Amino acid sequence: MKDIYLLNYSVKGIKTLDQLVSLSFYKKIISKNPETQEYNIKGIYGMNGSGKSGIVTSVEILKNLLINPEYLNNPIAQKNLDAIINKKTEELYIEVDYMVKAEERPMLFQYSVKLSRDATGKYIISYERLATRKATSKNESMETVFEVSDGEIKFIYGKRELDGLSDAVFKKTMNLLSTASMCALFYKKFLVPALNGHQKKERNILWGSIGVLYVFGEKIHVYLDQSDDYKDSITQNSLECYDDSEKYKVEINLLIDSFLDMDNDCLNVISDTRNIVSKKMYRHFENTIQKLYKFLHIFKSDLKDIKIDKKENHNFWICDLVMIYESYNIHAEFESTGIKKLIKLFAYLNEMVRGGIVFIDEFDSNLHDVYLCALLEYLMEYGEGQLCFTTHNVGPMDVLKQHKKSIDFLSEDHKIYPWTKNGNYSPSNLYRNGMIEGSPFNVDSIDFIGILGSGGEDE
Repeated sequence: MKDIYLLNYSVKGIKTLDQLVSLSFYKKIISKNPETQEYNIKGIYGMNGSGKSGIVTSVEILKNLLINPEYLNNPIAQKNLDAIINKKTEELYIEVDYMVKAEERPMLFQYSVKLSRDATGKYIISYERLATRKATSKNESMETVFEVSDGEIKFIYGKRELDGLSDAVFKKTMNLLSTASMCALFYKKFLVPALNGHQKKERNILWGSIGVLYVFGEKIHVYLDQSDDYKDSITQNSLECYDDSEKYKVEINLLIDSFLDMDNDCLNVISDTRNIVSKKMYRHFENTIQKLYKFLHIFKSDLKDIKIDKKENHNFWICDLVMIYESYNIHAEFESTGIKKLIKLFAYLNEMVRGGIVFIDEFDSNLHDVYLCALLEYLMEYGEGQLCFTTHNVGPMDVLKQHKKSIDFLSEDHKIYPWTKNGNYSPSNLYRNGMIEGSPFNVDSIDFIGILGSGGEDE
């Protein structure tokens, strides 16, 4: 297990999903030293319009809520939410359970958030809650860290004991919790000042739990085919916290860096053209492009190198990629759609190997089945993080079936049917033949007679 592991993800109210859809990534019973390698990949299958892309889109929204305090104040974000939040529910609800590796035992956290319209029609955070407990305890109830409703703190850990940190959080987030999450505000108002030496580093459940939540948000990376790529930054400093309460007599050693064993690399999504690179980071960018070349060379053996065509712009270089072949050179923007997608996916796949939680929509589009299966086999074996992707390609099913909880079927009525091993049955054969519950393929070739191939009405 690589420090933070997503256990469950539930969402309701995104695109066509008007009822709660839940994905399970791990078994119910958690041991003292959980082994998650057998559970590090999940493929989501479903017919067009079943809601697969909606799930991945909601994960991107969750990430933005957790790490960006200005997200809901952005008119473009508001316009996007207005378009994709389900018109029937008129609100978006997300709940996540995640496990965090501690010194002596894993801790379980549950975070939930709800977006609703206010009187002006703007989407705000109408409800938010974070809770925690020891992951190995079956009967212990979750202890609330904070709970916010309609912009007001209903509960915050330590407030009853007149704890200085909880009182400061209460004051510094007042009137702001409708338009920004507690996590994003805590980072801005407490973690950043502490990182810069302007505020002391606290050592308690509140500080540690919200710090972990922020890093959880940073570890999530989402690739959506139809949207622009966002370059995520990862905090490059560290904080330490521990829980000294009677209930949890264990040092949690939270952090932003040391606790999660995060290095100083950022998720730099490479584009085929116009990569804006600071001069200080140019050597790092060069090294990344060499790794990209080795990656693409697996798919295109005739590719000899990738050169960087750079133009100076003050403290930055504007960099295009030039693909070098035996007898010609070509700018990457004129490469095939599949190669251009691999260029963008490179950072996400690399992040999954390093321990990130990666969601990819339509992973199979523009990628050959053989390459896709080989990639999945590698990630299953060597990836230290998690990968969840949507796909229509049944080819990877026989690779995925080797791991547990690795195949989910999303039905037309938006219900999840997990694949469970059943003798020697192949999930791909059952899926093709419409024998998976909730996924009946009731289309036949004769259904197209009289529809395709005719320029007008029959005489």
